[in-house]
Amino acid sequence: MKRAVWLGFGVVLLSNALALGGVWYNRSGEPEARLLLSERELQRVPGGWLREEGDGVMRLQLSWQRPGEGWRLPWLDEAKLNELGFDAGAGQALSRQPAREVWLVLELDGALYRRQVEQAREALLAAEAELQASPGSETLRQARDERQQRLQFVEQQASRLMLVDAGVDALSLRQRWPDRQRQVLMAGRIEPYRNGTEAGYGATIRLENDRLSVPYAYHELARGWARSYQRTGFKAQVDVAFGRRHEPWVLGIRQ
Repeated sequence: MKRAVWLGFGVVLLSNALALGGVWYNRSGEPEARLLLSERELQRVPGGWLREEGDGVMRLQLSWQRPGEGWRLPWLDEAKLNELGFDAGAGQALSRQPAREVWLVLELDGALYRRQVEQAREALLAAEAELQASPGSETLRQARDERQQRLQFVEQQASRLMLVDAGVDALSLRQRWPDRQRQVLMAGRIEPYRNGTEAGYGATIRLENDRLSVPYAYHELARGWARSYQRTGFKAQVDVAFGRRHEPWVLGIRQ
């Protein structure tokens, strides 16, 4: 009995040592990337908004967007599928191919996000022009109001982190996306699919290691953040580093 207890205790100690060793390795040396995020790019962990867990740790999760509208990923084509290790040939159904581990690239406030803002502005201008031509139309007024709300959401509430690429080799991706203050590589899984006979490809995406703990010194600041549906503009700046294992941690928070 005593031997089993000591063996169990040893397993716990070994697990903790390995975990601490992994944290130390991830944070040693210069960060692989360092991004200044707002609360728009950080969301509640399931179970409560910035609630301390049973271990007393307060956790956040990265919030990001897919580019484009609908189910398609604009950068996912047959060449990219083949690069990721999938058979995109007409005779091979994507649904029968298992998800693959890949590197995913997230870009902060980049060209795809800014294009999303510009498209929302153009849509609002078009709706306003239609309403001016038929000012008595309640349908056009509602369409204008919806596009106003869409622009406000994209400009002030939506995450500026956009999924822009994927690959199997981190070094090649970093050469393609070299800005370490705006572009970060994260481990993840991708499972592509097609929507019937429609052109293009979509994908189910999952990030790994996308949660980060809030240092105790910043707990009060974090508790003061608004919930996601109440956010407008920027209230916080969170200095987030991504280490040698591409895992994030909080360096500082200021408002």
